[in-house]
Amino acid sequence: MPTLDQVKKQIAALPDRYIFYTQKEIRYLPKVLNEGENILAITSGYLEARTWLAVCTNRRVLLLHRGMFFGLRQIQLNLDRIQSIDSSFTIIFGSIRLWDGASSIGINLVLKSSIAPFVKATQDAMDRYKRQMVHDIGNAVTNAGKAAPAVNMTDELERLSKLKADGHLSDAEFAAAKLKLLEAQKR
Repeated sequence: MPTLDQVKKQIAALPDRYIFYTQKEIRYLPKVLNEGENILAITSGYLEARTWLAVCTNRRVLLLHRGMFFGLRQIQLNLDRIQSIDSSFTIIFGSIRLWDGASSIGINLVLKSSIAPFVKATQDAMDRYKRQMVHDIGNAVTNAGKAAPAVNMTDELERLSKLKADGHLSDAEFAAAKLKLLEAQKR
């Protein structure tokens, strides 16, 4: 778990950040971030008539709101659950909306200049996470093929199909992972 100083250093190193009226949430971040979880983008906005902190890490997107004296509201979307992220803006402020396939969550009154960097960092993190999942599946299949046939072919094909159906794999990535699985099964 990172310390508050480490969290503040990560935030200070970000080229674009908008953290208006979110010091309580920033002080709480060390309690919700896991070891090895890095902050990639941060911004703030309004949700349910309250100020929320939006944080994109290398594993998830967090939305945090700390009450004035007590209480915490936290919304977490793991990167593999996010289907898409969109944004809109006017002259000064805008909004960011995250979709998980079944529902969406969004924050409004986000400073215009912090929207594009947050969206880009989230898209890049989603892409890296997706590629890492495909890489891990490929390694598991390859290692299983070298050792014992511990990988259940049907389960792995269903998992790949679900990743493709959820939009995490392109047709080409699906075909490559499927081919790797089939080749490992032949060994």
